[in-house]
Amino acid sequence: MAAQMKKLREDIDRIDSEILKLYEERMDVVRAIGQYKIENGLPVYDAAREDEKIEKVFSSVHNEQYADGAAQLFITLMQASREFQEELAGGADWDGPDDFNWDGEPVELELEFPGAKADE
Repeated sequence: MAAQMKKLREDIDRIDSEILKLYEERMDVVRAIGQYKIENGLPVYDAAREDEKIEKVFSSVHNEQYADGAAQLFITLMQASREFQEELAGGADWDGPDDFNWDGEPVELELEFPGAKADE
């Protein structure tokens, strides 16, 4: 049993390393987007884009049990991206919706997993 747990933890460590690599790659693109926004006088926060992204997460996740966690992951990624872009723009505080100042508590989402059965 201990060998099985060790193997599972090694799998998690390998996956976490891949996630970190992809996060850094994502943030490189976030930096380029931030620079574009600065050069073109565009705001950091784009509510429509973020809503679209979360909708896509819900429509793309294969396992309904993972949908809320996946959405929370992307909400956190977008928050980190906004904060990074604000720093690039001169460190101005972002004063957008309080929902995105995540304090570790799950954000209430009003989206439904595609194909989910409606409550009767």
